[in-house]
Amino acid sequence: MTTASNTPIDDGSPPPGSGFTEGEFSVSTDNSSRRKLYSRLFYLLCVLISGLSVVVLGVLLVSIGWQGHSRLTADLLQNSHSELNPESAGMWPSIVGSIFICGICAISALPLGIGTAIFLEEFKPVSKSLKMLHGFIQLNISNLAGVPSIVYGLLGLSLFVFMFNVFGRIQVNESSGTELFGVDHYYQVLSLAGGGHTVLIPQAEEAEKSITIDAPMLAVDRQGQEFELAVWDPASGQPKPSDLKVRERTVRKGQGGGSYSETKWYYMRLPFGKSFLAAGLTLSLVILPIVIIASQEALRGVPSSLREASFGLGATKWQTVRNVSLPAAMPGIMTGAILAMGRAIGEAAPILVVLGAAVAKNSGPQNLMDNVVTMPVLIFNWAGRQQAAYQELAAAAIIVLLAVLLLMNSVAIYLRQKMRVG
Repeated sequence: MTTASNTPIDDGSPPPGSGFTEGEFSVSTDNSSRRKLYSRLFYLLCVLISGLSVVVLGVLLVSIGWQGHSRLTADLLQNSHSELNPESAGMWPSIVGSIFICGICAISALPLGIGTAIFLEEFKPVSKSLKMLHGFIQLNISNLAGVPSIVYGLLGLSLFVFMFNVFGRIQVNESSGTELFGVDHYYQVLSLAGGGHTVLIPQAEEAEKSITIDAPMLAVDRQGQEFELAVWDPASGQPKPSDLKVRERTVRKGQGGGSYSETKWYYMRLPFGKSFLAAGLTLSLVILPIVIIASQEALRGVPSSLREASFGLGATKWQTVRNVSLPAAMPGIMTGAILAMGRAIGEAAPILVVLGAAVAKNSGPQNLMDNVVTMPVLIFNWAGRQQAAYQELAAAAIIVLLAVLLLMNSVAIYLRQKMRVG
């Protein structure tokens, strides 16, 4: 059954048989005029809101640039933080630390997040019990996206830093937990060569933190070569060795030495302690829900006809995902990854909880268990000081952080466009 409406439709075309040509006829009512007015007002409102956001952002950038442009020097990018001389303080260790942490975050979060999204979207269960489990996981992921990052910091502190004390407690200035590989323990003893020259003696028992040399024993040099360590006893009446090579391998009888650990870059222990590895894994928890949700939306955008065509050609589920769904969704997945990594590099709260607020470090990480300084924490430290020099440093560091963020996003956008074209 059809219904007739008396409301004229203003489509700009003349009625049939009216004798008007195109452009000479129009129908205007109060209702249509009001709708057009609302449409124009809504458009102006959108433009006003967008313009206001751009103006606020522009004022913020100009203000930061005006305050920090004088400190955008080579010293800022090459030097480390200095308490005594803020005029030459820099942020190089924090730049390296942020890049390392973001690398760990990307390596751990992106494959896990994309894999989870593929499982939730492409391998949906058919049984009732598994459907309930699927829905429970989906609900939790949606809720986790709104959890404050400080909560993830506390979770990372318990899970990665201490591992619930399952493998031992973290202790200051002592090797702790269970050391897996990449570390050698020695006693460090002063030799007769002087000038602080030391010899290394392998530490057989980790519980003994010091040693006293009373007899010759096996030692190693800095290159790891073994040699027989000689002992000179002043009470014996023998003269002190004069040859420098001999003195470098001789110690005074009764000389003591403390424990010393030499670590490789792949040094690993459990728990991770306050290391950049723990910080990167904690940040991966922060961005994981974002990556999963963005990847799911990208997979949902792939037309079902593509999957059906693949199945029609005899492809399996995995072949369809690998060759059809994933390549088509990859630009959207990359967009979500870009947004997630942009959030990760600017996060300060989880890093403060996991690594603390210390900024006195002169280099990047030396091994996987080493501590680092990040740019947000350094900016937090400088911005909280009263001296004008540190305020300028904080503004300049914000500019550098934005530049690094834009550089990372540019690379990701380039890769996304390459995938889209391919």
